[in-house]
Amino acid sequence: MSVRDAAPRRGRRHTPLRLAVTLAAAWPMGAVLAESLPVEAVTLSSGGLAEVQRHATLDGDGTLLLEVPLEQVDDVLKSLVVRDPAGRLKGLSLDGLATQEETFRRLPFGPQDLGSVARLAATLQGVEVRVSAGGQRLEGLLLGVAMSKPDDEGRRVATLSLLDEAGSVATLRLGDDARLEILDATLRERLGQAAEVSGRARTDQIRCIAIDLEGEGEREVSLTYVVAAPVWKSAYRLLLEAEDRARLQAWSVVENASGSDWDDVALTLSSGAPVTLTQRLLERYWPTRPEVPVSADATAPVRHDEGTIAESRAARLESAMAFGAAAEDRAQVAPSAPARRPEVRESATAATWRLPVPVDLDAGRTLSLPYIDAEVPARRVSLYQPERGERHPVAAVRLENTTDAWLPPGLVTVYDAEVGHVGDVDLPGIPAGESRLASFAADRQVRVVESSRPEERLERMVIVDGALRLTHVSRRLTRYAVENDAREAREVLIEHPRREGWEFASEALAESTPSHHRLALSLDAGESGEVAAVETLTRRQSVALVDAGEAQLVQWREAAEGKTAEGLEAVLERRRALAEVERELERIARELGRAAESQARIRDNLAAVGTDNDLGQRYLGDLEAAEERIAELEDQRQHAEAERERRREALAETLRKLP
Repeated sequence: MSVRDAAPRRGRRHTPLRLAVTLAAAWPMGAVLAESLPVEAVTLSSGGLAEVQRHATLDGDGTLLLEVPLEQVDDVLKSLVVRDPAGRLKGLSLDGLATQEETFRRLPFGPQDLGSVARLAATLQGVEVRVSAGGQRLEGLLLGVAMSKPDDEGRRVATLSLLDEAGSVATLRLGDDARLEILDATLRERLGQAAEVSGRARTDQIRCIAIDLEGEGEREVSLTYVVAAPVWKSAYRLLLEAEDRARLQAWSVVENASGSDWDDVALTLSSGAPVTLTQRLLERYWPTRPEVPVSADATAPVRHDEGTIAESRAARLESAMAFGAAAEDRAQVAPSAPARRPEVRESATAATWRLPVPVDLDAGRTLSLPYIDAEVPARRVSLYQPERGERHPVAAVRLENTTDAWLPPGLVTVYDAEVGHVGDVDLPGIPAGESRLASFAADRQVRVVESSRPEERLERMVIVDGALRLTHVSRRLTRYAVENDAREAREVLIEHPRREGWEFASEALAESTPSHHRLALSLDAGESGEVAAVETLTRRQSVALVDAGEAQLVQWREAAEGKTAEGLEAVLERRRALAEVERELERIARELGRAAESQARIRDNLAAVGTDNDLGQRYLGDLEAAEERIAELEDQRQHAEAERERRREALAETLRKLP
């Protein structure tokens, strides 16, 4: 595999399209077959697709034969575009998945019969043949083949019977030298076709697609199609230099899994992630038809026409594909620059890098080439992330993409210009003009101690329309104490987690991300410092005072001030008065219950002893006293209920008069 500066050269080796001598019956008579159809250009997408371009020279009418692996046939049928500037496309054809079955369905023999003269002859009953074996030769209509019983060694001998022109029946033993010739030209031709199809079926992982064109004169014809391909990868080298600069070099890792060699191919790398769909276009799909029984001498009644219902059409998904070494003191020498830089383009959906020279890559091999080489801003920081649960931050670099296009995701090997390799980074994609923090090692020379103190307070109370509106404030103060034990200055960046709904404030706030607030602190060698962050959450609550209990009103009155406290005091007084009568009603209800139980017990005793004795007379007296007590309690309950309603109205009136 290689990349050459020379212009593309044709006519070396071309394996993607094989145009060889085929059976005359396979393709139309007079077809002009191109000598080759080499790969001209390939665009690899990070979405796992390859856009392949091929070309051929064609003179007049012709057929282009394109060999593709079976697993790519569906994609080629889905996406093939033919460009013939002075011709017209008639169509394309290829062997289906059931070509062998369809071919032998019309023949008296099967593919298993082609391997033996005896088995093939046994299927040709009534066919005119010429057969020879053991020095004998017969010609006539084949009557059949009989097999003898196995001998001691288990071998069997086939004997052919034949009707000659004289009307005689002759037999011939078919030995290893048996030769069978079919005299029927049509059947002989079909046998040849069957043998060819059977041979192609043995290499069923390849399909030859015949593309028929008609046109005038010599012209260049191109084919473009899209097939699945391994995702191309990026691997970066980042050399950290002085003054917050770095040398960034990106290498592409490309694999040729197309089944064809690439010779002088124009290779383009695309970062696009197009919608990718596939469909089994080569497979057969048979609709299910209901079976109708045969009816005789009867006519089935006609079902009434119930009208039609408009069918809804499923929305179709339309997708557009955008492809479009060590020295003294271990000081690192900058990496060699690429001989030529690729052509970079960026569209709305993808960035593409067209390699400046053609590529040679045999099928199954891998190629790695640098496609980005640039000086970029790279500021070192110590990044502290509290959720990691460690006291030490990580060494990171703020990498800014000042190149011409989006940087694809990939692993970054980080080198320090002074000490060599310092770590690896799993870099996400970076759009042009944006920056990302890339962490590559632990920074053991910086320590961070975190402390926090939560606070809760009732901020405000106000009475509006008979309801108490409360404002609660939760406050959380977090301090980060940082110690720099290094011999050089450190820029420390602390990622404080964002809390949904909380307001954030800090004098050290440098920037925010969707999930964190970043606090910045610069420390000289051996210096210590601290940053603080304050989070505040305000919650508002509205409570109807008519539903508030006595204990809750007491708590609110003690926390309130001014007119709100006076209003709560008036409400509390009315609530206490109402609660007093409610407690009295509860007492009366309890005594009524006990009096009713006592009355029921006296009635039971009186029924048991009767009234014509002293005990019965005493029970009568107790019963009269119990009824008087119940009447007295009922009278008390009526007065208490009336008083409760009066005090409720007084509470409501007080609430109405509140500001």
